[in-house]
Amino acid sequence: MIAAGGLAVAVSAAALVGGSLTLAEISGPGWQARDLEMQWRWDAAERATIDLAIGRLELAGTALDELTLHCDGATLAGDTARCREAELAFVTSEGVPVRGTIAIDYELASGALSVALEALDLCAGRLRGSVAVGAGWRTELRGESLELPCLARLGGLGERLRVDITGGTVDGEVNVASSGQALELDLSLTDLNFGNGDGTVAGESLAGRAVASLRRDGNAWRGTVELEADRGVIYRDPVLLEAGTTPLALRITGVADLGGGIDLEALELTQGEALRVSGRLAVEPQATAPTSVDVDFSSRDLDAFYVAWIQPYLIGTVLDELDLSGVVSGHARLGEEGWAVGLELDGLALVDGRGRFSLGGLEGSFAWGGPEAPASRLRWKGGHVLQLAVGAAETEFTLRDGAIRLLRPLRQPLVDGALVVNALEADAGGGSGPRIRLEAELEPLSLEALSYAFGWPVMAGELGGKIPTLTFADDTLAVDGSLSVDVFDGSIRILEPRLERPLGPVAALEADVVVDGIDLALLTRTFPIGRIEGRLAGRIDDLLLHDWRPVRFDAKFATPPDDDSRRRISQRAVDSITSLGGLSGALSRSALRFFDEFRYSRLGFRCRLRGTVCELGGVEPAESGYYLVKGGGLPRIDIIGHVREVDWPELIDRVKRAMEEGSPVVN
Repeated sequence: MIAAGGLAVAVSAAALVGGSLTLAEISGPGWQARDLEMQWRWDAAERATIDLAIGRLELAGTALDELTLHCDGATLAGDTARCREAELAFVTSEGVPVRGTIAIDYELASGALSVALEALDLCAGRLRGSVAVGAGWRTELRGESLELPCLARLGGLGERLRVDITGGTVDGEVNVASSGQALELDLSLTDLNFGNGDGTVAGESLAGRAVASLRRDGNAWRGTVELEADRGVIYRDPVLLEAGTTPLALRITGVADLGGGIDLEALELTQGEALRVSGRLAVEPQATAPTSVDVDFSSRDLDAFYVAWIQPYLIGTVLDELDLSGVVSGHARLGEEGWAVGLELDGLALVDGRGRFSLGGLEGSFAWGGPEAPASRLRWKGGHVLQLAVGAAETEFTLRDGAIRLLRPLRQPLVDGALVVNALEADAGGGSGPRIRLEAELEPLSLEALSYAFGWPVMAGELGGKIPTLTFADDTLAVDGSLSVDVFDGSIRILEPRLERPLGPVAALEADVVVDGIDLALLTRTFPIGRIEGRLAGRIDDLLLHDWRPVRFDAKFATPPDDDSRRRISQRAVDSITSLGGLSGALSRSALRFFDEFRYSRLGFRCRLRGTVCELGGVEPAESGYYLVKGGGLPRIDIIGHVREVDWPELIDRVKRAMEEGSPVVN
């Protein structure tokens, strides 16, 4: 059919020998051409040489510009014009040049067109296949080493996926039948690279396969899509998947309607032994997240699953370096009532890569969901926290509507005692972060056992008692009351401690500390600094630790006014104290060198720490200094400090050296 509105024909007088044709527009079933110019000439064997130029050709759902065709040996038999070998060149609507050789059959009466693509140079590769246009149209294409950035520009793929495809090649077949009502493809991808502008999505050196079989069903597409990746990496902030280490495979069967709704009737995702997912998923039109989910999942390689899917979200927390083993399986459901998730744990073991904690033999069931979610029951064989041995225990709790509640007390054996959690309530807290409330008590732990566990000098006493209500909210752990420790025949009370960012990279602890009645004989028997007898009391006010290192406090310790105990200090203790620097003692007097111990009336010190500088003081002023030890009776000794400020890290280092090296020599 020739469009009447734009017809302009000029045929030479010698039409049987040659001629020319100019058409503003011509069309047939499934195709249309504009600004057509054709010239031809016949030879004695009734074969024609044809030169054709078309401004724009719309064919099989695509548009071609600046098309030129040169054919030697065209024939006309009956109502069919045929060219067995034609040189073709055109530019796609995206500006990509195409050049190659084709064969053409055109039925003049019906307007049916058949094009065989013998070899087209496209996107630095080669394209072969056929296009048939009649009552409908059908396309069969085979590509070899086609560059993906070029192809993505042709199909607008990058714009739809919102990424820039910067590298890679593709080989394979694409078949479109029944005027675009059916699509079959089987493609192999090599060295695919892509990314978005802000760096949150990327792929590098990907290799794999894409297979699809789709059919148009009214206003939707129905069929199966399979994707495999066995080399390269995929990044979706913050998750990084290494297909070369653990190949990925996705197979989905379902329906996608043109309004945006998706119903994946069968979904299968595998990542080696790290992850297997199967089930169904649906997304309603205009929704940005799944609206219905019913899947089962499992992992038999928990370490690989943790590294790929969990660790990226935990960087900067105490859980960012774990080694995992065991088996986890479960299900996830999303419906009108909300999410419901269930897990079964079998022989799960987790070990902190930095040696801070471990837990082994973890088994049981874990359920999370709405008001009807079943109870969770877990048990474990033991492990450690820091250097503290943790024994076997079990617990039962509910996790409903984002809140956890302990159903019965949890008794966790710890070293030679136990931590008993009587009540635990926690919830996600919405936008303000998680909230936790805990009531517990500590069955006495011997400080001697704790000393061995942490590698401390052996200390006498016990740590135990009721732990006041503990709460966690706004990323802050707080104690409503005080924590008490009985040690060295005295006590240490930590008043209303507050720990900010306990799981963050820089935790901050604030508290006041009260020390009462410490027996210095027991204390100095534990630490190798020399013997001191008497009692010590004091406070640490406005204590602030960053990452467990002190950056601020006001400390004051001294002999209690009501202390009526024996007060003695050994020569070795004097030497240890004066070795810290900036101090003077009476041992330089030769007559006192022969005494093993001395009497004192008071001792103590003050330190006001700001940053790394400690402002020092003693129990009372002295000439040109302050008394750290003020003598009393005979033989007596005074230890006087002269330095008013000292570098705190250096002072701590000197104390460590004094304990490690034994008694120094003082001249």
